[in-house]
Amino acid sequence: MKKILTLVSIIFIVIGIAYSQSIETPVPQMDEAVGNLAKDIHAKLIEAGAAKVVIGQYTFADNIPTFSNYWINQLILELTNMSGRNYTIVAGGAVDADWTISGEIIQIADVIRVYSRLTRLSDHAIEGSYISNFQRNEYISDMISSGTGGSSSSGTIDIHEPDSWENPVNYTLGTASANAMLMNRSLTEGDEDFFLLVPDRDGRLTAETTGSIDTYMFLYNYDTEEELAYNDDGGQGTNARITYNVLEGTRYLIIVQGYSSSTNGPYAFRAFLTVREGAGSWNNPVAYEIGLGEQNAAVLNRSMEEGDADHFLLIPDMDGLLIMETTGRLDTYLELFDADTRELLEEDDDGGTNYNARIRYNVNSSSRYIAVVRGYRDGERGTFGFRAYFAESRLMEPDEYEPNDEPSLATPFEIGTSQEHTFHTANDVDWIRFNVTTAGRYTINTRGVNNNRLDTYIELFNSNLNLIAEDDDGGTLLSSRLSLNLSAGTYYLKIWCLDDEPDQPYTLTIE
Repeated sequence: MKKILTLVSIIFIVIGIAYSQSIETPVPQMDEAVGNLAKDIHAKLIEAGAAKVVIGQYTFADNIPTFSNYWINQLILELTNMSGRNYTIVAGGAVDADWTISGEIIQIADVIRVYSRLTRLSDHAIEGSYISNFQRNEYISDMISSGTGGSSSSGTIDIHEPDSWENPVNYTLGTASANAMLMNRSLTEGDEDFFLLVPDRDGRLTAETTGSIDTYMFLYNYDTEEELAYNDDGGQGTNARITYNVLEGTRYLIIVQGYSSSTNGPYAFRAFLTVREGAGSWNNPVAYEIGLGEQNAAVLNRSMEEGDADHFLLIPDMDGLLIMETTGRLDTYLELFDADTRELLEEDDDGGTNYNARIRYNVNSSSRYIAVVRGYRDGERGTFGFRAYFAESRLMEPDEYEPNDEPSLATPFEIGTSQEHTFHTANDVDWIRFNVTTAGRYTINTRGVNNNRLDTYIELFNSNLNLIAEDDDGGTLLSSRLSLNLSAGTYYLKIWCLDDEPDQPYTLTIE
């Protein structure tokens, strides 16, 4: 005998469904429950004059089971087929949505309860709350447990299949994490899901998965097919997460797949833009006057918020080697773009002192450039400084020890003293000769005169010009350093530079 649950309309609309033990599957009862829910939500949306409605996430214990995917897909189907509908249903994120439907699945003893909420996004007010009750049986238990990290599942095909590079699922970006709606998907063995995103503004894209399966994510330029970024476990747990600066109107494709070919089960995808308006945005960059030499470069102090990016407009008045860098304790990332074509020209993470970024790039006076500074991590916040200057040409003149470009012309050096040399071209090599009279441990250092950012390289040879040791960045930052035991005898040093255009002299010491 069936047990009938009555409809209650005090705060909730309760949709009761009963089962007999002879029912083979819960699908007919679930379809009926979703149909009744859709009618009640439809009436409320018509009454409120809704324009765009997003179907959000239904979770069970912070996961997305097969039950949830089925429920959402049926709700989408019911609402889109409602007669007299004057609103649009969107199954992903939405920038301009005014309503959302979401909820939770709760297990109470032998009852499965689905809470549904109809929320107005303009003020996040809940305009309707609904309950659907089910008597738990083995079929519903299987649908609840699959995808929650409990039992294994072979995966179910979701409503968006089949999708591919040629037929991706359109996803509308949110403008913040709060209104980035989750699109529920499911991976089967060897499956890939394809999402097409077209930002309506420049900004910082964040795309991520949620759920209990181990996902892997790729970001492409859809039209050029260039791979832009990829990620494995950048999100919570084993979920994937990508952040990337995107441009208005450019089409991007995100592919989500399992970490291994056997990975399967439900998950959710969401993506949103972080956009900074006003001063410092791409369309309104901060103008910076380029200095001549490091000493004449003014430091522009800025404050960075979480997920922020600062844009600086650089208009060189001459051709030359331009040096751009950040200062301070913030872990920064620096990118240089052509301001007109928006082509990425160069990027750097820790090329400066400590965690600061530094770029050296040959610019010309007929071009405009934009330097973008952001935190290395999205949660980075604090203050930093930015400066840009031309390398001074006086540092490119030959030093007093030239020519010393080969062993036969090696400059004599006395241990315990220091010499200042200059790389007057990028291909300049300095040979040094020194004598060890007492065997022991000796330390050889080369360092830029102005700072540790001159990228030197040293090679040590014995009297027969056989290579003994070499070093690139063994000293502070880009400086070179060798520390080793030497016997009495004559030794040679070959010192050269890895920079395309060395911008300062270096000091050699042997102790």
